[in-house]
Amino acid sequence: MNEYQLTFSSQILGNERRIWIQKPEAFPDRLMVVLDAELYRERVGAPKIISDLIEKKKIESTLVVYVSYYSPEARWIECPCYPPFAEFISTELYPWLLSKFPELEAVNERAIAGLSYTGLAASYVAIKSEGLFQKVISQSGSYWSNDCSLSKQIENTDQPIGAEFYLDVGSQETETKVEHKEDVFQEISQIAAVERFRDALASRGTNTEYRVFEGGHSFDAWAKTLPTALQWALGPTSRNYQLLSRSALHSR
Repeated sequence: MNEYQLTFSSQILGNERRIWIQKPEAFPDRLMVVLDAELYRERVGAPKIISDLIEKKKIESTLVVYVSYYSPEARWIECPCYPPFAEFISTELYPWLLSKFPELEAVNERAIAGLSYTGLAASYVAIKSEGLFQKVISQSGSYWSNDCSLSKQIENTDQPIGAEFYLDVGSQETETKVEHKEDVFQEISQIAAVERFRDALASRGTNTEYRVFEGGHSFDAWAKTLPTALQWALGPTSRNYQLLSRSALHSR
């Protein structure tokens, strides 16, 4: 796959960030937006995982767009259900991608992925962008944020959600009452928060795949589960793709 590195300036967010684009040799059938670019690229090894899956024809030809965060401080602001960030993705970044790659006009299958805090952000963007993304991959998403505010939003509305979700979380992600920084407090465990979000989605009739993997909140764990998530989202039969059984995941 060819790779490009570009810089994107957002008027909505008032900052700029690096964008990496992996372009397949074949005409892309899918679009994948990956948040936390640096973490997915450097700690999870997503570019090689994706290239290998495309080469083995386990996922469709996909244009992959890695979106970096502006700064660690900005990440704390942009990730927890921040409306300007969702607007940035849908009204600035996506039209910009169409201008760079007109072939995306023919792509009807679009996915967005994130881990931890950006797992929450990816879910929020998909919910707020009115059908822009059909699939969401959220690895150990931080749905505890702001007292489970995104789950509460879903629980208190009858509006259908136009996306499907892959949610995973580690069996060891059980810590509660965590002070991440002065004004960011996690009352419940990662597992409890992800399960509440899963249940909120189910209450709206949303298709959701939920998996508990052996391990904790770690890049090694997410690297192991990412291929399964990608095949669910981007595989040749992704709409009917059956994930590995929980016992198979636990045996890895």
